[in-house]
Order: sequence, then structure tokens, then C-alpha cells
Amino acid sequence: MSSLRGTYSAALRVTLRNTAAAYGYTLSTAATLTVLNEMAGKASAGKLFLFAIGGVVAFVLLEVLLVGLGKPAPQPPEQHAIPFAGALHAASVCAALGMAILIARCVGSSLAWFLGQLSTTAIYMLVVAVEVAVAAAIQQRGAGTS
Repeated sequence: MSSLRGTYSAALRVTLRNTAAAYGYTLSTAATLTVLNEMAGKASAGKLFLFAIGGVVAFVLLEVLLVGLGKPAPQPPEQHAIPFAGALHAASVCAALGMAILIARCVGSSLAWFLGQLSTTAIYMLVVAVEVAVAAAIQQRGAGTS
């Protein structure tokens, strides 16, 4: 029974680490959709199209940014996964939602549907990257002093 408990615990840990960022992004997107529906007018087919395109454009812009920055740093090995990765993304979700609220208040038209999801996606991804980089640096520093 102890072996099964250990196996399950390890599997749950991997599941949490592998889905944390995607789940946080899902929360951000769902909250943005709700905010826009409430503050920028009820969703229509056209507004939902703008919403979806906004998210896609954000991914494209972030990829362009990465290409412009040049060669990426080496990826940390998988065995050095960051503990509590899901908890880290609370700031990212809140930052993304805050931006969506700001855009819905300031723009308030159908354009808010495009800009809301574009900004939610960009802010979420950028803040997650900062959170992960900081956590990895702290983890490396801790490993170096052991």
C-alpha cells in the first residue's frame, strides 16, 4: 500500500506541475470572457471571433518578441521542476484579469473583446515567465548552498 501511495503522490505531483500554467491560463481566459460579457456588452459571434483572434495575436507577438531576443537560454532539466508551480501562477491570473477589467472599462466597445484577450494572454504569459525565472533562480541558489 505504501508503494501505491508513493506512486500516486509522484503522479499527482507531475500532473500538477505539467498542468499548472495551462490551468492558470484557462482561469484567466474564462474570467476575461466573463468580465467582457458583463462590461463590454453581451457576447456575439463577432465579439467571440475578436476575442479568439486577440489570443492568437498575443501568441504571435510573443513569438516575434522571442525571435527578436535571439538565442534562448538552455532549458533546466525536467528533474528540477519547481515545487508549488501552480501556486506561483496566482499573481499571473490576477494580473491578467486586472488588465482585462481595465480594458473593458476604458474601451467598452467591441474592440475590448480583441484587446481584452490579447492583453490577458500577453500579461499572463509574461508574468508566468517572471515567476518561473525567479523560482528557478531561488531553487538554483538553494541547490548551490547545499
